[in-house]
Amino acid sequence: MKICKGCGCTYDKIVETQKIGCAECYYEFKDEFREVLEGLGVKSKYKGTLPLHVSGYRSILVDKMVLQQKLEAAVNNEEFEKAALYRDYLQALENGRKNYTEG
Repeated sequence: MKICKGCGCTYDKIVETQKIGCAECYYEFKDEFREVLEGLGVKSKYKGTLPLHVSGYRSILVDKMVLQQKLEAAVNNEEFEKAALYRDYLQALENGRKNYTEG
């Protein structure tokens, strides 16, 4: 069972409550959401803006995605010093986000 890394929400909980737990849920459950939308006849990607309450959160998500891609590329190229640096940046970003959401 998938669990959102941002808020601990499950897809079943989202279906039950009809509420998304956090902005990261959109990325974690994108395949499930896509299936539902395609079942409703929606086949194009959303090209609008993010809601105001998640706009600041977007930069953290983008940073995490970019760092994860760089980490994977460094590992594939056997650039382990770079990979360790990207791993450390990801951990710092994750720790900062946890401190932000708890405080």
